[in-house]
Amino acid sequence: MNRISQSDRERLNLLVAASKEYESQADQVQLQLDLLSQSIAATQITAETIENLKNLQDGQEILLPLGNLAYIKAKLLDSSNVLLNVGAAVVLEKSIDEAKEHLDQRLEHLNKTQMQLKQGLQQLVQQIQQIRNEIEKIAMKMQQPQRPAVGG
Repeated sequence: MNRISQSDRERLNLLVAASKEYESQADQVQLQLDLLSQSIAATQITAETIENLKNLQDGQEILLPLGNLAYIKAKLLDSSNVLLNVGAAVVLEKSIDEAKEHLDQRLEHLNKTQMQLKQGLQQLVQQIQQIRNEIEKIAMKMQQPQRPAVGG
């Protein structure tokens, strides 16, 4: 007869609920990491592009991206300054070096945040594994046949 004590049954229910909650949190952190990786990649491309502006001169023809899939031909009016979106719909004119410095600082912050999120995700994964190990122990206990009481 496979019987499990009421306390083991309650513990199992709590562990399953906790596992689901941690898995949901881990999914959210992974989503944040994915978005952060995209932001890092876009910032790196922007920083490289701005750095390459140093090699261009006013009036030079360039390809101007219109999103990811299309470009138009344009003439560069000012090769020493860029308009940089600094957030909250604020755009500032900055020199190439100032813009590059701003983007480098942004990359440093994004990379630091990414590292913190990865550490948090790793902790969640460890907690999930510990809970699964406990669930497995209770499940094995449930599968063991209960021995009749010995005594007389």
